[in-house]
Amino acid sequence: MKIIQCSPEMSTDRMYCPSTDEVIFAPYYEEINENAEAFIAYWHGEVLDQPSITNEKLKAAWEKYFKNWDALNEELDPFEIVEKFLKSYKNSKWKVLECAFHGMACGPVSTTVYYVVKADTIIEEDPAPGKDPLEGLTEEEIEKEILSRQLRSLLG
Repeated sequence: MKIIQCSPEMSTDRMYCPSTDEVIFAPYYEEINENAEAFIAYWHGEVLDQPSITNEKLKAAWEKYFKNWDALNEELDPFEIVEKFLKSYKNSKWKVLECAFHGMACGPVSTTVYYVVKADTIIEEDPAPGKDPLEGLTEEEIEKEILSRQLRSLLG
């Protein structure tokens, strides 16, 4: 897969897939929307050996590749190991967004996350910053939306 580097601003940017009309992350999201059809997987820089993968074929390929983690770790750093796997995996309908996030704690901090997403997924400035997509919906509408997201996730 093709790896595209980017540095989204967490306070203003979102990851959005136009073909599914889904937001994977946005400033007002507390977590990644792993139920989105456009979301396939992610590897977080803090725990690269523990990805979250929703697609069974990709998960099986990673598990097979991961068996060689220790041997690969002697030659490559963990980021190179993950990149090598992602570059070698073939799926023209997906891409990898390598997102570098920067912030401040007791000094500058940064982390890198590799997202595998549908190929038309983009990083853009959030057109409605601070607006929760479930805001204004009734309890019944929220319940239906959550069930719909879960069903899409289960059906793949």
